[in-house]
Amino acid sequence: MIKKYITIVTMCMITVFISAQTKYSLEDCKQLTIENNRKIKNSRLEIESSKETKKDAFTNYFPSVSASAFGFSAKDPLVTMNMGGAPIGFLKNGMSAGITATQPIFAGGKIVNSNKLADLGIQVSQYQAKLSENDMLLNTENLYWQLVSLYEKRRTLDVIESQVDQLLKDVELSYQTGMITNNDVLKVKLKKNEVVSNRINLDNNIKLVKMSLCQQMAMDLSSADSLDIQVPNIEDVESPIKYYVDHKNVLPNRAEARLLDKNLEASKLQTKIKRADYLPTVAVGATYSRDNFMDKWNTNGAVFVSVNIPISGWWGGSHAIKQQQIQEKIALNNKIDIEEQLLLQMQNVKNELDNTYKQILLAKDGVEQSTENLRLNNQYYKAGTVTLTDVLDAQTLLQQNRDKYVESYANYQKKRIEYLQVTGR
Repeated sequence: MIKKYITIVTMCMITVFISAQTKYSLEDCKQLTIENNRKIKNSRLEIESSKETKKDAFTNYFPSVSASAFGFSAKDPLVTMNMGGAPIGFLKNGMSAGITATQPIFAGGKIVNSNKLADLGIQVSQYQAKLSENDMLLNTENLYWQLVSLYEKRRTLDVIESQVDQLLKDVELSYQTGMITNNDVLKVKLKKNEVVSNRINLDNNIKLVKMSLCQQMAMDLSSADSLDIQVPNIEDVESPIKYYVDHKNVLPNRAEARLLDKNLEASKLQTKIKRADYLPTVAVGATYSRDNFMDKWNTNGAVFVSVNIPISGWWGGSHAIKQQQIQEKIALNNKIDIEEQLLLQMQNVKNELDNTYKQILLAKDGVEQSTENLRLNNQYYKAGTVTLTDVLDAQTLLQQNRDKYVESYANYQKKRIEYLQVTGR
């Protein structure tokens, strides 16, 4: 008996432990998103890809080495000479092999600037990865607060349902004693059906949001049923004034602004690389070869200097360079334009944050007033001074105001994190 009792207790403890494991805070959800989200993982892979591009560009500093081999066997000698009336053939069989190494000395700055561009590519990938992380974290926050909102609506529905159940008992008792008609009982039953219908819709929405949150954190969608979150206290909210900053001062902190700087820098490097295409190139090299065409192996070697001047390329080269310089100006204009758009975005999100805070205050007053209104209507109904419809309307009004409050609170939290992100925090 004692052994059986211990087994039952152990199973209960395991059940509680598993339940605790699946109850995530907001920070837990964000951390799982950072670690597991596939888009974030892909952005990190893009950084690794950019690093490989940089390594590839760096190899252009080293000599290029090539090897070649050639052999043949002819049906008849390729060369025939008549010596003393007797034909003598040469080069019926032969082979050769060689290796050449070439070291660029001057390439118009193309190699140097290509490496700088590759370095820039790594930085761009890092900023893009930051943007991907911000987007995914914002999605996670939105889903989390959406789920909190749905939980709170369900809690409100629990209260309303409890009140309706009690009211139904009261009206059924009153009907049995002949104090009211059956019509009043039907009204309460219809209200009960409405509550049940709302709960079904609410539960379906909760499940869908849970599945979306699982997908965001790269968890199996089938685990949505066991997924649960810690619901914070939403009765108090702090003023957003503490989050406000000077938008121009924080603009350089935005990953988007840094990408604009890198885009302009890349455009200037591309102009230098394009100019290098029309400058002379100088290289030195050495070659070593062995051949056997006369039944004897011969060895040879040489060093050389190569100078390449693209004379004919100058005709169109000046236009190609000017075209790239125009692209620089376009990149600069885009930088200024998008920076202004970023400032407008910051102001817009700030306005929305301020608005959602004011909506919370209004909704909170609405909850207090509708709660008091329901309390009074319950008293008046028992005293016989108001109708049953007034009580049902008061319950509906309380539910609407409570739902409006939790929606306003969730929207405020969403806008708060969005404002922190658009101000580079």
